[in-house]
Amino acid sequence: MSIARCTSNHPVIHQICQACAEPFEAFKECLPRNEAATGNCVEQVRQFLQCAEQVQPQSPPTTVLAQLLPAS
Repeated sequence: MSIARCTSNHPVIHQICQACAEPFEAFKECLPRNEAATGNCVEQVRQFLQCAEQVQPQSPPTTVLAQLLPAS
C-alpha cells in the first residue's frame, strides 16, 4: 500500500478533513490566485494548521484494535 493511500485512509486525516474543511478550502482558493506569490496565502495556511492541531483523535473501534495487536 502506498504511503499516500495509507495516510488518506487514516481516521485522523478524515477527522481533519471534516473539521477543517472551511480553512482548507480557503487555502486551496488562495493558491491559484497567488501562484507567483504563494506567501500571500500564509494566513490561510495558519488557520488550517491551527484547526488541524485542535482535532482530537477518536479512539479506534475495538475491532480495529484487535487487528493491530498481535495475537497472544
